[in-house]
Amino acid sequence: MSQSTDQLKLISLRAPALRVLLVVPVVLALVYSWFATRWYVGNLVAEFAPQIRDEQLPEETVEAMRLDAAQAAMRLSPGDPLPHRIIAGLKKASFAPDDLDEALRQYEEAVRLSPNDYRLWMDLGRTREQAGDAEGGERALRRSVELAPFYTYPRWYLGNLLLRNGRGDEAFSELRRAADSYPELRPQIFNAAWSFYNEDVDAINRAAGGSPAVRGELAVYVARRNRFEDALRLWGSLTPAEKKGQGAAGGQLISEALKTNRFRTALDISRDLITDALESPKAEQVLNAGFELDVEGTGTNIFGWKVTPITEAQVAVDPIHKHGGERSLRIVFKALKTFDFNNRISQLIVVEPGAQYRLEFYVRTETLKSGATPFVAVTNSVDGAVLKTSQPLPVGTNDWQAVAIDFQVPPGTEAITIRIFRGVCTTETICPISGIVWYDDFNLQRTGGSAAGGARGNGKTNAAEPAR
Repeated sequence: MSQSTDQLKLISLRAPALRVLLVVPVVLALVYSWFATRWYVGNLVAEFAPQIRDEQLPEETVEAMRLDAAQAAMRLSPGDPLPHRIIAGLKKASFAPDDLDEALRQYEEAVRLSPNDYRLWMDLGRTREQAGDAEGGERALRRSVELAPFYTYPRWYLGNLLLRNGRGDEAFSELRRAADSYPELRPQIFNAAWSFYNEDVDAINRAAGGSPAVRGELAVYVARRNRFEDALRLWGSLTPAEKKGQGAAGGQLISEALKTNRFRTALDISRDLITDALESPKAEQVLNAGFELDVEGTGTNIFGWKVTPITEAQVAVDPIHKHGGERSLRIVFKALKTFDFNNRISQLIVVEPGAQYRLEFYVRTETLKSGATPFVAVTNSVDGAVLKTSQPLPVGTNDWQAVAIDFQVPPGTEAITIRIFRGVCTTETICPISGIVWYDDFNLQRTGGSAAGGARGNGKTNAAEPAR
């Protein structure tokens, strides 16, 4: 049996071949580190170059410093595409013809060094077109689209190039797909199509894709260009479900309608957007007349109660004191001096132009003290003119009382606004007010005018003959 022993083995470095085998990896590591460091420093300098700023120097000097830094970066890492791209961008920004040629050469080199970077192909395509080579620009942009088919800007720039060359159908196909991933670009498509298709709304709709989102946004766009009938036609082409899905566009369309005093149109669109029948406004009716629903502050429903909070007059729905139903509107006044209460509580209502109406409501007070108490006013929604008001409320504590306001709508006016105002003190300069006021059961009735019959409001309780 042989006996094994552990032995210390020494390697002699005297043999040249062994020394080479050990030195070569060290040399390779040093060389790699050297080039990697140069590449890193060059890349860093290239990124920094466009950011050079010095407000004490002329802009031409600063531009030269940026270019020098980018060229230094290119010398440090000649195989890095970034310095070439930075130099190209700086040259292109100068707008000099020779610099555009140099920018094109630098983009070509950047693409050669990194042929799969869609950004470089996109830059190259735009620069080729700017240099007069639309065909070469199209090829480069199509390559950018191939490399990044789901990105926005390659298709966007390609579409614009095609549009500038009169190829509308191809152009809008690319622009439409760009906007599908970035909808914020859609108004720009509308602008381009508006000019290209000579303001043909149907052609613009087809060019932009004709989806529910497109039709909703295009309706707003054409409404802002005073083409409201076309806007309504586009909006009307949506199904009820699609209209509710385009709430943002519908809200903007309502705003455009109100700007031109198209109150009935705004009412119709508002009804398209509301799913709850109790919150759906109707012409000639007070919405949420008995405050069974919450009031909304500024309110998302343009035809609902609008309440602007204020410290001196705290407004809330009261489930304890009510005339009918389950709730009423309570206002707690705590003001030691005069304050602006006008336009704090209001509701917009669509009415028949020229018709006569009676507005009825109930009011209650508790320890109300002031030289100027609240009253209800009916105003013209077009110019804000007061059509009729109730008497200011009596001071002290008073149980529920019926109040009526008879008024006529001016011809050509489609809407009124109910407002709760506060009178002006005539004997006091400070004019404090304190106490509690409740309102309930508003009811609007048509009493005469262009159409026969009355339109009953949606108050919870039909009041007896109100006090006059």
